[in-house]
Amino acid sequence: MMPERKEPAWMRDLRAKAQERFDGMSWPTTSDEEWRRTDVSGLNALSFAPAEVSAAGNPAVAPTEGMAGRLSFDGGKPAGLGLDPALEAKGVRLLGLSEALEEFEKPLNDILDEGADAADNRFAVWHYAAWSHGAFLLVPAGLEIKEPFLFDFMESGDGVLSSPHVVVILGEGARASVIHRITGQQAEERILCNAGLDIVLSDAAALSYSEGQFLGPQSLYFRNARTRIGRDSLLRHFDASLGAKLVKTRIDCGLAGKGSEAYLNGVYYCRNGQHMDIRTVQRHHSASATSRAYYKGAVASGGRTVFQGLIEVDEGASGTDAYLTNRNLILGDAARSDSIPTLRIGNNDVRCSHGSTTGRLSDEELFYLESRGLSRAESREMLVVGYFEDLLDHAPESYRQGTLDVIRERLAGAA
Repeated sequence: MMPERKEPAWMRDLRAKAQERFDGMSWPTTSDEEWRRTDVSGLNALSFAPAEVSAAGNPAVAPTEGMAGRLSFDGGKPAGLGLDPALEAKGVRLLGLSEALEEFEKPLNDILDEGADAADNRFAVWHYAAWSHGAFLLVPAGLEIKEPFLFDFMESGDGVLSSPHVVVILGEGARASVIHRITGQQAEERILCNAGLDIVLSDAAALSYSEGQFLGPQSLYFRNARTRIGRDSLLRHFDASLGAKLVKTRIDCGLAGKGSEAYLNGVYYCRNGQHMDIRTVQRHHSASATSRAYYKGAVASGGRTVFQGLIEVDEGASGTDAYLTNRNLILGDAARSDSIPTLRIGNNDVRCSHGSTTGRLSDEELFYLESRGLSRAESREMLVVGYFEDLLDHAPESYRQGTLDVIRERLAGAA
């Protein structure tokens, strides 16, 4: 049973329909193509208890220095909301998602209903029946915001199901950036985090969205992200997946307007005992759109990664320019990495291609650094961090540096 919530009738109806679908579905199996390399049969997912629902709104706090606004949750409970008053006066709205349901009924009903209908596995459907807390950001048309917004989800509780959801809407010609962090507070806690993300960009809008997942080593992380990109709009999405014992994520990027652009970049570091299955989908619905997906991973001994990338081009999407690449660095003999890039092309007037490489650290480069006085561990760290740095160069500085610091910690722990 899900906790009782005070919500608009349309949201209760949406949850009920999702719950009915959930009850009639089975968990994904390795017979399903997208789950072929990720076995969830032994998870006993229903043993995780839904997080306690809080009726309280987010307490007001001052925005973090250098941030346009901040929204925080602690164990699913509101922990602080701060928005630059000047931006609020210009029409920016930053709210907990529960508080936004009535004020923004029309867009949220459309977005969440579409997402629930498109959910194609039991975990995704479960999210819409059970989402527990989340963030809502609206940037009005024509407004350019240089400082980033921060969404901070600090997950806690042993045996807890947490289902956060984020919705970001940019009006026509708006510009903004977001840093989105999910962290675990106690390493020994076993949390099932089943997250959702929706990004909607109106025509000529631009968004930089940087996600970082740093859950504890006993936790499970599922995330479905959906984006809709309008005419001449630009999305830059960064994804750092560095935590959790099991990771299964998907970003489904819909290029819906002529001249739209999407750049999906990601890094992942997989330690001993971790399993990471990451999927990107570049859907070209409109003509003359551009997309790039570039993911880099490093896999330590005893780790397993799966990268599945798809470029899909509709019949009417002439002039498509799309590329997909995945690179993996093997750091131990018992490490395994599978890379499965795929093209599904419905139009001849396109430029689409993909590439995938898997390799190991260069013995020559290690020897060179050691001959200059660095230890084996220092040489290894320098090479691995350098491997990731170029991909993170265009990410916000705080996100970039924080991600690289976590990778250094992981490398030190494996030394």
